[in-house]
Amino acid sequence: MARPAQPSARALTALSLLATEGTLTEAAARLGVTRSALSHRIAELEARFGVALVRKVGRRLALTEDGERLLAGMGDARERIEAAVQPFQRDRGQIRLSTVSTFASHWLIPRVAEFQARHPRIEVAIFTTTRAVDLGKEDMDCAIRHGRGLWKGLASTLLFRETLMPIASPEVAHRLRSKAMSDWRGVPLIRARSRFMDWSKWQSHDRTVSPRAAKWLTVETRAQALDAALAGAGVALMDMAYIPTHVADGRLRTLAERPLQLQTGYYFVHAPNARSLHLLALLRDWAVDAARPFLATGRDRSAACQKLGSRKGTNGENGRFLLSASCAGIRGKG
Repeated sequence: MARPAQPSARALTALSLLATEGTLTEAAARLGVTRSALSHRIAELEARFGVALVRKVGRRLALTEDGERLLAGMGDARERIEAAVQPFQRDRGQIRLSTVSTFASHWLIPRVAEFQARHPRIEVAIFTTTRAVDLGKEDMDCAIRHGRGLWKGLASTLLFRETLMPIASPEVAHRLRSKAMSDWRGVPLIRARSRFMDWSKWQSHDRTVSPRAAKWLTVETRAQALDAALAGAGVALMDMAYIPTHVADGRLRTLAERPLQLQTGYYFVHAPNARSLHLLALLRDWAVDAARPFLATGRDRSAACQKLGSRKGTNGENGRFLLSASCAGIRGKG
């Protein structure tokens, strides 16, 4: 006598996850399938056993008494199934990326929709931290790091070099234009504790900005410094990569002819033996393409930003305002 066909493992997995998550959407997301596919797997079980296994309770789904009995009969197999689901989903299409919050908020996240449109089956999980995660030991696939690109045991690809550009709201730029270039009294310089040496680097190249004449507004992060500049609280130093939209919208003015280019930059990094290298290559190649406009020289990057930000006028009238002539031609020395 032929042995009856057993229910498929994928159908039992679907039922187990549905019991845990309570909705088709959440269970399907964990399994990495569509709601329709998950529903079909549940229907497969119900047809095989000839009983209803799921019932609706408000906006959620719950197991019927028969469904509960089925999962109870599975014993610890249910826990083993659920434990296997997350790694399975990660192997199939999730990339976990670590970076600093300012880069995530002001460069990566505004562009990640382009990657999603190009690769809709790949899920990207972005985590922010100020420390360099251990890609060999932690549950992280890759990172975008700030530095010189030399991290032992990691493959690194340059996205773009870092720059510094003084920026201010149109109102603050107008106040500066009405002052003598060497007179900074009453115009706060905004500095972030996380980037405390940025103004020193700028002042070493532009002597018109005197530390002794400066009034400081100190915040915690560069993202807060950008917010403060947008609010008209003073002049901040910012990477050109973070400001094109604000310049184009007329909310910020760049205050120098060109940015100060540093030796440090932003790099896409991963372990050479990372899992799902083919997925990481897709994300890396997209990031390189997205960063290409910012990989230019300081002069080219400034020109690109000014093109975005320029409006009808010049020298501060819906365009840029030159802080000092001595800013022309500067280059970072490291």
